[in-house]
Amino acid sequence: MRESAHWLINWHAAHQDGLRARGIGAVVNRPHRGTPTRGRPKATAVSLTLESGERLGHVFVWESGSASLLFIDSRSEYMWQDEQELSSEGDLPRVLAPLIELVEGLQGSASRG
Repeated sequence: MRESAHWLINWHAAHQDGLRARGIGAVVNRPHRGTPTRGRPKATAVSLTLESGERLGHVFVWESGSASLLFIDSRSEYMWQDEQELSSEGDLPRVLAPLIELVEGLQGSASRG
């Protein structure tokens, strides 16, 4: 498992109680061994799922340090996606902040344009 995957695992360990106190469930899914394709191992990612009511956030941190973020609100049918690059563990709070705000319901529908 690459360093960037450990960053997300460490972040979750440090913040899971605080998220729970805010009404957000959080689960980390560690990567499974990839299936080789064309002589190379399949890219793997660690993922973090955040859930609060009908709002779901998902982030994948890839071996490359790329982070793919997805948010879905099943009530309003609003969806948001983003891609970010992580250069250090210190980037996680900045990258995860908008996703956490969406899952928590702090960003109003006017800002979702």
